[in-house]
Amino acid sequence: MKKIYLFFTTSLILLLLTSSPAMAADFGTAWTPRMEAADTALKNAMQTLAVTPGTPGFMVLTNAGYGQADGASTEPFLDVIAMATGRTPGTRTLLLVNTSCAEPLWFSVFRKDNMAAVFVKLDRDGFESQRLNLAPESLFQPEGWTEAGKGLIGNRLFSVASISLAWAEDAPWPMLKGAELHDHFCPGLNAGFIAKAYLDRNLPLGPGDAYVFVGAPPICAMDALQSAFGATMGKHGAYSMLVPDKAAKLADGGAAPVLIAMRVNKQKDVCDGVFLGFDWAKSESFTGVTSADRSPSGGKSNPLFYISRVKMSWKLAQMDMNDKLICIKDLGRFDGPSALAAKVASAGADPYAAALTK
Repeated sequence: MKKIYLFFTTSLILLLLTSSPAMAADFGTAWTPRMEAADTALKNAMQTLAVTPGTPGFMVLTNAGYGQADGASTEPFLDVIAMATGRTPGTRTLLLVNTSCAEPLWFSVFRKDNMAAVFVKLDRDGFESQRLNLAPESLFQPEGWTEAGKGLIGNRLFSVASISLAWAEDAPWPMLKGAELHDHFCPGLNAGFIAKAYLDRNLPLGPGDAYVFVGAPPICAMDALQSAFGATMGKHGAYSMLVPDKAAKLADGGAAPVLIAMRVNKQKDVCDGVFLGFDWAKSESFTGVTSADRSPSGGKSNPLFYISRVKMSWKLAQMDMNDKLICIKDLGRFDGPSALAAKVASAGADPYAAALTK
């Protein structure tokens, strides 16, 4: 009987929390006029997309908790989002993009079936919104990308489009978490998660083990590995250095070195390492994106620069990891005492040579 009473009491509290902002405020942060405005803006976005909290197949992407509103941090807006939309991290429908704390608060509500989105951003006059068509057949055309980027979303289009389209293809949660940290999905981030899958199978962690990574040269893959393994710079788990000429000598066919991965066990005093290469040509053949697409004339001023990256990530998200693993190549192994990891990580001139001269 007590269990039944507890169940109904808990259910009533949850109902009260989610039924109105005014009542919810009694249990947490008092709602401000700005939070009320955010609630209204989110509900208007949902109305535009014809979704309700009970509608499946839509998500919210936001920098709430990282960005700012009226000079203050924005973590209370996470509750506003949850109550207005019913989206939560636990259901993989609320993703938090790590932006600068100086960036204004924004939300993107995205509907999976028709690839429509509404982008909402806070400015001096309140919340403004822009409807977007993120369907690949439109977005992957230079004119479609340019037109979308002219509006309120601006250069945030890369983040919103790349993460939303990968989410629509059911990208695994660890990859979505990596995209949150990196603030967008791109081929380099994908390379990091493919490298993770390789390590899981070929250099797995055991009791007392930890990875130390050296990105040489530094690329986006490092953020994927930091996110997946908690191997951050502050914890001496990740390092990056620009040594492209030194790394080139290890290239094998189309596989160019992207990182050094070391499995370290200080208690056993051992370090096992591997040089990992990534075959960009193979990944491009899977996706129909060429190196010329990724390096168009005009660089970042050319919409193709971003379109190629979003398209490539979207295509890779549709593939089975077993198929993507052929892009990773083992370019050499080394081993030594646990101190070898620190030696390689501090060898700014040539970490590859340091690994081989233990």
